[in-house]
Amino acid sequence: MNSFGIDNVITEKANVELTDIEGGVKVTFCGDIDVQNPEPIFVPFFEKIHNKIIETGIKYAELDFSKLTFLNSSGIKTLIKWITKVTPLPADKKYKFKIIANHEITWQETSLKMLSMLAPGLITIEVK
Repeated sequence: MNSFGIDNVITEKANVELTDIEGGVKVTFCGDIDVQNPEPIFVPFFEKIHNKIIETGIKYAELDFSKLTFLNSSGIKTLIKWITKVTPLPADKKYKFKIIANHEITWQETSLKMLSMLAPGLITIEVK
């Protein structure tokens, strides 16, 4: 469990786990996210995290995709919805993202780098 009291997402093919880390929260993605419409599963999860981050004043969210073997375009769209919620916030409410990618999983470097263009200055990418 995490200090936010938010349940992890467990599907047939993927797990998404929220944990506390020093100075922020970590969202770890494992498996495959290839459902046709992942929004009903992931948008409420990301929304809860976003609201708790703002409520608590945390300034950092780490998104670890290093164990996610596949993420379809609908899954990327749900991430975009979360990230674009941060850009219009006032400066004192904004928080940063660190995206961790796995260089051995081909789609990650190209697709996840694209996310950093959505919010310049708010997203850093680390490729392991």
